[in-house]
Amino acid sequence: MRSSRVLAAIAVAVATATAAAACSSGSSSSSSSVSTSTTPTSSATPTSSVATDTMWLVTTGPSPANTAIQDLVTSFENSHPGDKITIDFVENQSYKTKIQLAMGAHNEPTIFWSWGGGTLQEYIKAGDVDSLGTTSTASWLSDFLPSSLGAVTYQGQVYGVPVEGTQPVYFFYNKQIFDKYHLTFPTTWSGLLSTVATLKSDGVIPISLAEGDQWPGLMFLEYLTDRIGGPTVADALQSNAANGWSNPAVTQALTDIQDLVKAGAFQTGYASTHYSGGASDALVYSGKAAMQLMGDWDISSILGSDPSFVKDGYDGMAPFPTVPGGTGNPADLAGNTASYVAISANATAAQKTVAEEFFADYLTSQAYAKAEVAAGEVPVVTGASSLFTGQSLASYDTTIYDSVQSAPSFQYSWDQAMTPAVATVMLTNLEDIFTLTESPAKFESTLNAEAKSTS
Repeated sequence: MRSSRVLAAIAVAVATATAAAACSSGSSSSSSSVSTSTTPTSSATPTSSVATDTMWLVTTGPSPANTAIQDLVTSFENSHPGDKITIDFVENQSYKTKIQLAMGAHNEPTIFWSWGGGTLQEYIKAGDVDSLGTTSTASWLSDFLPSSLGAVTYQGQVYGVPVEGTQPVYFFYNKQIFDKYHLTFPTTWSGLLSTVATLKSDGVIPISLAEGDQWPGLMFLEYLTDRIGGPTVADALQSNAANGWSNPAVTQALTDIQDLVKAGAFQTGYASTHYSGGASDALVYSGKAAMQLMGDWDISSILGSDPSFVKDGYDGMAPFPTVPGGTGNPADLAGNTASYVAISANATAAQKTVAEEFFADYLTSQAYAKAEVAAGEVPVVTGASSLFTGQSLASYDTTIYDSVQSAPSFQYSWDQAMTPAVATVMLTNLEDIFTLTESPAKFESTLNAEAKSTS
């Protein structure tokens, strides 16, 4: 999944969120709380010598998120005389090539952006990423919600920390349509199929799908696999376990997806519809489609296109339904746990110390958490729920934060969690599942072969 909640509709959506974000310090629903000081206190080992660090971050253009991190760096430099952190904002697609080439030449920046998962693990195995320790050896890591660190944890060691907000996936639905046909959002898969049938008979597109981008369909496979077989299935897939794709949970998930297609759940032309540009969103807020499965960035995306749909409370949000007989916990999440920054193992000792101090004292600070909320993000710092009070997206943000905080499992988007080679084959073949041109058995045999050749 490529989108970011802030970057999805940067020009309009964030302006609205920023204006509404009062960042008041109301009561927190968490027993933990963020620091009450706007000046971070030291958690890392003091710097023994000054250093200049370079930091590469992904961006799609000027944004409040970029401003927030730049301001944070300025604050760090002001309180650490002589230390410098130079930021290079790189466009999404260009970054993937740039960081890959830099890693291959051992010429990477001190601090680099990562989506975590399979690609980061390849760098870790090559010895190019510095370990930050564990929550036991580096207590400041506990300032982040535990579920947010899974994508950057390898063999018990943490190799990166969140730099942007969390992005779990939910069903977003048009409350007006559900009210018109006296429907409540289904809590079970069978209930979803029944709702699809009802909406279809009333001439409403049940589910908007932007399968032209491939990754939107992946969210169905991720959630169904988890609801049926639990998180261990995805763990096996991401480690390229032998014949992992033949797991019965995967088979059933692929079959359920094709049942949904056969039921006419998606709009005509769903295989060529794209999320960028707002086509799939427009079907929902215009009333042509009832719902869409999407990351929480969709709130900002719709806010940028039809502000009243969000402000007037018509944009409903619901968790993915349970599957009867499944072993997965209904509180499990899928999506982008966060975006991350990591430290190069090839940096000097002084550079590593500066980077870790910045991570420990500033990325966990109340000041940065407030800036994230103002930029329309949901921070993954413990106790951040108090920061949502008084801003227009408070109900969404609180629900998102609480669900991430309590999630037994938060599986990272598979196209990022898996190795790039497997992810590419997976997305291509999953598109064929959605167009009914490939059987579940063929999908599984193809992915098993790719995983075997990659491992």
